[in-house]
Amino acid sequence: MHPPRIPRTTCALRWVAMAGALAAACAAAPSAWAHKASDAYLRVTGAGGAEPAARTDAVALQLSLALKDVDAALDLLDADGNRQLTWGEIKQATPAVAAWVDQGIRWQCGDAVLAPAWRFEALEQRTDGRYLRMAAALDCGATQALALDYRLMQGIDPTHRLLVSGQLGGQPLAAVLAPDGRSRTDLRAVGGSTATPEAATARSGPATLLHFVSEGVHHILEGYDHLAFLLALLLPITLLRRQGAAQATAAPGPWGGLKALLLTVTSFTLGHSVTLVLAGLGWVTVSGNWVEPAIAISIGVSALLNLFPVKGLRSDLLALCFGLVHGLGFSGALVEAGVSGGLLVWALAGFNLGVEAGQLMVVAVWCGASLLLARWSGYRTVVVKGGSVALIVLSLYWTVQRMAFSG
Repeated sequence: MHPPRIPRTTCALRWVAMAGALAAACAAAPSAWAHKASDAYLRVTGAGGAEPAARTDAVALQLSLALKDVDAALDLLDADGNRQLTWGEIKQATPAVAAWVDQGIRWQCGDAVLAPAWRFEALEQRTDGRYLRMAAALDCGATQALALDYRLMQGIDPTHRLLVSGQLGGQPLAAVLAPDGRSRTDLRAVGGSTATPEAATARSGPATLLHFVSEGVHHILEGYDHLAFLLALLLPITLLRRQGAAQATAAPGPWGGLKALLLTVTSFTLGHSVTLVLAGLGWVTVSGNWVEPAIAISIGVSALLNLFPVKGLRSDLLALCFGLVHGLGFSGALVEAGVSGGLLVWALAGFNLGVEAGQLMVVAVWCGASLLLARWSGYRTVVVKGGSVALIVLSLYWTVQRMAFSG
């Protein structure tokens, strides 16, 4: 007897699924790092803080810029073109860097726009490379409002962000800015009473919460590894009952699918919320050298289970366990921002709310797409299986890349 022939349409669908999977993985590869953004660090210290500025009416500024970012923006650090930066080359380029910083950062004190005189201070070594630290003093009295508009790296690196920390008026300060869309913040607002109409107050708790809600939304929407993991969890969940007896036994129907969706998303939320809070409060300290590869591996494991399910393994428990790992990745933004003191709880709450809001947006989009595609005969082959293969390929790429980076 001859073995049964596989219909040509089925073979074609499989080839389309494989081709689509590899194409999707290759297309996503250039942005694979996903989690470690291009960062700059600003420490702001005003009168009344633990580290008072040189003058009581001045605000001390320390700005740390990655040398790779400065070189990408100015293309002048490596003067001799030998791909090795020397101390002399960095010192020689400092005036041009200071001029670039003045053009990209706007300081508003009350109604006046100020231009601080930046000077070279030191070189720093951080986890992602060497940084150039510059310092300046800003003449802005404690009774005046202070706002910052940050535009460095605009149009050069869409992942770039500025992590602001420090103290103003004895109160902790925390903010995360990006040149595209989230560039401005009020570091010190003017409020007051009849007795002190010009009294200035540092950023309040509710204002910090709202600020970090926005940061949380952007973090999840730009965190392609988190989105890939969420997609791996959602791919096998069917929200629409398929027609036919054989299909009806395999598909849970709309209510069963909705229950599975809610359990999976809720478990993932619970898992990453727990570790986000623990790491943000400093109760758990972990290294990104293993967290980032672990996040990449979680994508591949979840996608592999879509192709080869393990009997008795519940997707919601899997989401809960891997959610604990992803929460450690989420916490990196808060730890790097240097959030501390009384604002920490507000920042944690706002960031977590933002992450959940962004996650719900992604789930809503997936539900709509799933309902549209579920009636297609090639849904399980092309979308579920092909998508899972693409995620496995992407997971392998990210894992190798991140392990090489951490090494």
